[in-house]
Amino acid sequence: MKREFRAHPLMITRLIKPFLFVLIFPVIKGVLQYFIKGEVTGVLTLELIAFMAITLMAALRCASFRLICGKNTVTIRMGLIFKTKSVISIAKLSSVQTEQNPIDAVFRAVTYRINTEAGPKGSADFEFKLSLSDSKEVSRRLYGDKKPTAVKFSVFKVAVMAATTSSAVTGMIIGVPIINKAGKLLGFALDKMLFDEINNVSSKVQSYFPPIVNTITLIFLLAYGVSFFYSLFKYINFKLFLEEDNLEVRAGFFIRSRTSFKKKSVKDVIIDQTPLMRLFKRYAMKVSVGGYGNSKSERAVIVPSGRRGEIKRCFSMYFPFLAPDGKLLHAKRDNRTKRRFLFWPTLWFIAVIVLSSVLSLIFKSFSRLILFLTVVACCVIMYYAYLCIFEFRFGKLKMGKNIFAQTVKGFNTCELYCPMENVGQIKLIRNIPDVPRKTCKVVVTVCSESADSIKVRHLNYDEVKKSIAECYGVEV
Repeated sequence: MKREFRAHPLMITRLIKPFLFVLIFPVIKGVLQYFIKGEVTGVLTLELIAFMAITLMAALRCASFRLICGKNTVTIRMGLIFKTKSVISIAKLSSVQTEQNPIDAVFRAVTYRINTEAGPKGSADFEFKLSLSDSKEVSRRLYGDKKPTAVKFSVFKVAVMAATTSSAVTGMIIGVPIINKAGKLLGFALDKMLFDEINNVSSKVQSYFPPIVNTITLIFLLAYGVSFFYSLFKYINFKLFLEEDNLEVRAGFFIRSRTSFKKKSVKDVIIDQTPLMRLFKRYAMKVSVGGYGNSKSERAVIVPSGRRGEIKRCFSMYFPFLAPDGKLLHAKRDNRTKRRFLFWPTLWFIAVIVLSSVLSLIFKSFSRLILFLTVVACCVIMYYAYLCIFEFRFGKLKMGKNIFAQTVKGFNTCELYCPMENVGQIKLIRNIPDVPRKTCKVVVTVCSESADSIKVRHLNYDEVKKSIAECYGVEV
């Protein structure tokens, strides 16, 4: 039986959100100035008219919204003058997500997102506001009302994941736009004030390296702190709810999210380990689901952190249909192959030492800064060499009904599991040294929205061709 749902009135705020910093905040600032100084500028009058027009259009769009849930389809309609109508097969849904911020909680509303494989990358296919009761009813109609088994994870495990996956770069991406926009809203250079204060603090720190090194180090530490707390509050209260065919992930403190998806919608499962996770001997398990998250490379976290045995048990329990099969392929375990894995780290190390020596002779007054940068570069290269040794010892590939690959991806160690039918392409790459040694590099790319790929190096070329022929029934 069909059921029709209307949008929550708070959907108006979502529709006018794109105009937040360019129109709404300036209007609020102008109104406050009027009450303080008693003056109204002509620009403010035009902004108020534009604000009222945009709010009216948003209200009309909100009133015209309809969500119709049938037995096999979901229909979404919106618009009075320019009408749109979308019909989605429930069987083709990849994920459904609800999100509730503090304002939503006060008005008993949620942001509801419906995702398919056909939508744009990095954003939900359909996003709207529903009342809390309506969102529960819609989710029940889409995924049933079975009682799932709840799996809770401690705050410590979530904190370990937040600490080991955060980075200074992520913190800058999050913090810098907020600081810039807040400064423009307040009418003064907030970023300059913060930078001057960082310079003031760093100048008091005495070290062998020049003050600019202390400043950069402090900025990176602050950015890492921003990234850590962002990740911690995003995943705190993490819970996993299991059904026979479905999974649901709940997390969040200020903004609480709930994501549901069918196991058959999972394109691949990734077990990865970041550099900091290696210190704690922890791993994380994630899945790639179509339309999930606000960026095209974001994955749904299933297990935030755990030891290898725990992660393996969870994988066998949650995704038994992805158990790897087929012949195991890996590089030869001899010294000659080991030297091939270490070729690039050695080359980079020599290049850094030579370059730093030349720069120190040319720019003698910057010798301490050059030394600092050289030490940082050498540490990165040493870790890269360590990863190459890991890849030499543990890199492997299995091709059968399911694909399994274990190797290094970026600065992380990674294991990938996916059904063979989800593989978009398997690319064999051979360089000049590969020809006489009869080896190749294999790149497996998954048909997912984020286009996950993984490569395993220095495998036997003939064995790889034979495995592909057995899987696909064709000659390579």
